[in-house]
Amino acid sequence: IAGFGAAAEAAADGIAVYQEVARLRDRLEAGVRALAPAAEIFGADVPRLPNTSCIRMPGVAAETQVMALDLAGVCVSSGSACTSGKVKSSHVLLAMGKAAEAAGETLRVSLGWESRDDDVDRFLDAWGALLKRVGGAQASAA
Repeated sequence: IAGFGAAAEAAADGIAVYQEVARLRDRLEAGVRALAPAAEIFGADVPRLPNTSCIRMPGVAAETQVMALDLAGVCVSSGSACTSGKVKSSHVLLAMGKAAEAAGETLRVSLGWESRDDDVDRFLDAWGALLKRVGGAQASAA
């Protein structure tokens, strides 16, 4: 009981950090929508953890996105956290009933307690540059 109480207290002490991470996540997602209105952000309309965004760039394979962002110094994943290091579609999206094509075009972007606004800017710059290189019309057309 004492251990659970200490864990609950530690979690409560971190609420301000969670709120800041949620602000960064929301800013990142707003930037993605501004760059590509056709981009999908899975889970944006439901309560969720503050640190993760699941973003689809229609018409661009997740592997292509991961490699391009990696070359720009931005670390992302194409699968769920439990499959980190594997290059395959998210089984979670497939289980949610999303098409294999959509799951294969989706990134997981994670933020943390050390993430800052310039990290969001770096992601948006790199993601936007990729969008332009691959023919942004397909990803930004409604």
